[in-house]
Amino acid sequence: MRFGGPGGAILNMVLFLGVVVAVAYWLSPLSPQPNELLVTSFSANPYLNGLILLVLAVGIVYNFRQAVIIDPAIRWVRSFRASVDPSRTRLPRPPALIGAMARILLDADERGGRLTQASSRAILDSIGTRIDEGREFGRYAGNLLVFLGLLGTFWGLLQTVTDVSAVISSLGASTGGDSATAVTSLINNLNEPLSGMNTAFSSSLFGLGGSLILGFLDIQAGQAQNRFYSDLEDWLSGITESTTGSAGEGRAHFTASADLIEPLTQALTALAEAQNDSAAAVREEIRELGRTLLQGDDRRPRR
Repeated sequence: MRFGGPGGAILNMVLFLGVVVAVAYWLSPLSPQPNELLVTSFSANPYLNGLILLVLAVGIVYNFRQAVIIDPAIRWVRSFRASVDPSRTRLPRPPALIGAMARILLDADERGGRLTQASSRAILDSIGTRIDEGREFGRYAGNLLVFLGLLGTFWGLLQTVTDVSAVISSLGASTGGDSATAVTSLINNLNEPLSGMNTAFSSSLFGLGGSLILGFLDIQAGQAQNRFYSDLEDWLSGITESTTGSAGEGRAHFTASADLIEPLTQALTALAEAQNDSAAAVREEIRELGRTLLQGDDRRPRR
């Protein structure tokens, strides 16, 4: 049984991030065809967009960590299988992911190296629970990016509505009724509302894009963890005691008991018949004794 490492998943994650970096470079002023799109979008609300990029960076590091922590667990299992030391004293310290499994395996090794089905199921449940708990933060980070993107969207729309209302309110007072002046003033004052729209769309761009990136990385890390779980399940099934023998022994005992029922029934029947015969003989002797006593009384002379 060979355990597959997380190398393939990590390679896919690195390649995907490489594509993302290439796209970001192409849309930056440093590309052969300079583009101000990303810089302008980020400058619309640097604080919120900076927070989005910070959450994205933390999520990327965390997803890589989720894929990398499988490797120490695989190395420990390989060391356990390859160890020839009966006391297992030279084994490395097990990682937290398989801490419970290591204790159960070492205890079972002292009793012959076989696991019960309950122990095997407890190991798989423990590792599955820890894997699911570890992935919770990665999913939360992706949802947080969506939330921050929507927050920036509504923030920008609210700013736009407020600025448009202010422009309309000040339009009549500043122009003095001249329509040409009013149009010129309206055009000049639209810069503020448009900056609010820039904030809305830039935050959505960074938030949804970051959520897309973390979603792909979470899928790759999850596939690596699921592969480790499947390989571990296959290996444990080979060192787990089967209940087939116990079931066969139970059926054999049942058959033997069934074979004993008929002789036992015959013996009980014979005993009951013997008891009935003995009781009948006793009753007959009592009747005979009674008749003898009655005859003796009849022969006795009367005074």
